[in-house]
Amino acid sequence: MTTVTTTPSPVATDPTPDRQPFGLRIRRYLLVASPVIAAALAIAGTVADPGTGTTGEEMNRIYTDNPDPLQWKSFLFHWSYAFWIAPALLLAPYVRGRGRWLANIAAVLGFTGMTTMPGMLTIDYVDSAIGQIHGVAAIGEFHALIDDTMWGLPAMLVPGLIGFALALPVVALALWRAGLVRWWAPAAVVVGSAAYVGSMAAVWGTCVVLVCFTVFAVALERATRGRVPSV
Repeated sequence: MTTVTTTPSPVATDPTPDRQPFGLRIRRYLLVASPVIAAALAIAGTVADPGTGTTGEEMNRIYTDNPDPLQWKSFLFHWSYAFWIAPALLLAPYVRGRGRWLANIAAVLGFTGMTTMPGMLTIDYVDSAIGQIHGVAAIGEFHALIDDTMWGLPAMLVPGLIGFALALPVVALALWRAGLVRWWAPAAVVVGSAAYVGSMAAVWGTCVVLVCFTVFAVALERATRGRVPSV
């Protein structure tokens, strides 16, 4: 009589993550650190921003008169947004079974956000240069002309804004759905994101982001510890 044995499917975990290849460890460390880096850069960008809390013509005047701190503000927020969105792309291979479609959606949102939002910060430099050459009123005229005659910029900006706003919350929900994090991980992401938008990127709002995203980073460390991403 022939005995048939089955070999269990391999489990994508590694009980000794420190023995993983160095490249995989660096990738995981970057993933876990990304939300904290994003929040820290947002705080630095807010501190550097000469026009925090202002809008419209007043903001344009301040940016025209202060191009040097404006450059730091836009540079720092450029990288803040990039690290903010990065987990949505890097986490998708970790989610299998339940939550995988949410992870796929998050990756698509992350792609649209990553390819659009960080680059949009260059408009600050354009606005400041226009104001310095032609006066502050010309900045409003410049944007009015684009709004009235050009569809391309809004067509790029709107998907980028949606991706930036939703990528991290959706991937956090995907991790919760997959059983990799507790409910407080996506809750921390939502609270931090809401504080950022609600405060108009004020210092207190970005500090709330740092606290909330650090909580999420702790959840990420636990969720990815000993797990090998699928390929």
